[in-house]
Amino acid sequence: MPSTWQQPLPDFYNTLSEQELRLRIAMARDQLGKRLAILGHHYQQDGIIEYADFVGDSFELSRRAAEQRGVEYVVFCGVHFMAESADILTDESVRVILPDLGAGCSMADMANIDQTHEAWDSSPRCWESTRSSRSPT
Repeated sequence: MPSTWQQPLPDFYNTLSEQELRLRIAMARDQLGKRLAILGHHYQQDGIIEYADFVGDSFELSRRAAEQRGVEYVVFCGVHFMAESADILTDESVRVILPDLGAGCSMADMANIDQTHEAWDSSPRCWESTRSSRSPT
């Protein structure tokens, strides 16, 4: 499987009525059955949560995704890092889908790449200085 397989939703989905969207979701759920798990982060709107098989915070939902057996698709209604966590924890055969590829997290976007590298480079020093307390920070 290629590392990037998910494409953005076609633009025409933005023109569909709520009734048409509901019908399409119901049809997809019927067709996929237990091969599909929908995860909804608790801050999502009620109109999204109503379709979720599981609702919770990002850690709980990623853990739930990993527990599922026989699932081929996990739709994670949240932001990038949440879907990435679920993708890491699920079996390699499971496709984790983020419905809105533009869904970002302002906190996750706070550090630029240079700051991230600097933090990783300093992590061993932090670990060594706190080893006696068994804390990685």
